[in-house]
Amino acid sequence: MTETRLIELGKLVTGRDHSFFADDYRRASQRMHDAFAGKRLLVVGAAGSIGSSTLRCLLEWHPEEILLVDTAENNLVEVLREIRSDPTYAESNVAIQPIDFGSPMMESILASHPRFDWVFNFAAVKHVRSERDVPSLLQMVDTNLLKADYFLGWLRKYGHGGEGVFFVSSDKAANPANLMGASKRIMEQLIFWHGSTDAAQGNLHGDLLKGKRLRCTTARFANVAFSDGSLLCGFLNRIAKGQPLAGPSDIRRYFVTMEEAGQICCLAAVLPEHGQILVPRLSPIEDQKNFKEIATLVLGYYGLEPRWIDSEVTARQALPSKGTWPCFFSPSKAMGEKEFEEFVGAGETPLEIGLDNLQLVEPPKLPTTELLKAVIGNLARWRERPASCSGKEQIVSCMRQVVNSLQHVTKDHSLDKGM
Repeated sequence: MTETRLIELGKLVTGRDHSFFADDYRRASQRMHDAFAGKRLLVVGAAGSIGSSTLRCLLEWHPEEILLVDTAENNLVEVLREIRSDPTYAESNVAIQPIDFGSPMMESILASHPRFDWVFNFAAVKHVRSERDVPSLLQMVDTNLLKADYFLGWLRKYGHGGEGVFFVSSDKAANPANLMGASKRIMEQLIFWHGSTDAAQGNLHGDLLKGKRLRCTTARFANVAFSDGSLLCGFLNRIAKGQPLAGPSDIRRYFVTMEEAGQICCLAAVLPEHGQILVPRLSPIEDQKNFKEIATLVLGYYGLEPRWIDSEVTARQALPSKGTWPCFFSPSKAMGEKEFEEFVGAGETPLEIGLDNLQLVEPPKLPTTELLKAVIGNLARWRERPASCSGKEQIVSCMRQVVNSLQHVTKDHSLDKGM
């Protein structure tokens, strides 16, 4: 799939011919130039859709150096090849490291490398299906929380991120209905804690790594249209492989393009104060889309029409024919699925920042250090010895201590069981 086609499809799905944040991005251009031009940047999770989109925006400001980190070695190499093939950025000082950001190798780099002025982190386990069982759930906890805590401690210990640290969050962190969203909400608390006065105590778990406080910000935003691993990306893969399209018929979602995702992350790094969250100002009526609508638009792009089938078994056996494509959409019954999306959770305060299509969210006061340490400590203990965890409900109960708005409902049906 060429980048041109992805751009065209992104505009088709969002219904926008130009970036929703274009005016706000232009208005803040001097702030971003002053922040990033001639600076050293570290981008973790740089090979993913949001990370690589943000990288394209960061390159516009001609930083002195960018180090890209990701465990997806092949995708990371492709990102570097793309930069080296672009006449505008081919000579940029960009290097890659295919390592885990929570590993000793990452600490070794941070211990020896000249200080990074800005740090961006996009590493995450982001699928709702990751709460299928205790092992997959603890893997999500490990990436989204435990490694993040170590990483932030190393940044403080070795003096990195002096101008700012940005971690990407998720709309699912607002009044979370699933444990992925709850982990992102706790991640927000974790990064803000590392900029609090209590952070002088060290980390929330593991060795105490004392160092300066960090200025940390984050952003919640919509689904990124056709990002790697998304349902819309799955639509394109199914078409390429001649397989039917499938999805929920009763779920509505907000969407942004990859360009818009990169822009909001750059803006979220420089505009908020420490402890604030940047969110888009999208309309529930105009901007939320149904997946059946999107499937129709995507098929239309290829000159096809959907052929609706009312049975998953029948759909699996159906073949494309006469300009039509088999599609099976049914009401969602999987655990963790939320019927609608929101960006401001219970107890949170929306704040104006003087932008047209973006606003800030001021979250509630952080849980006490003792409570955060207890929650992170329990999760770390179960990560080390999964057999010591009695089941998912124990993890739900643990997370709910610091995420009161968690509305988790256990269901037997997993997304893994459907097409």
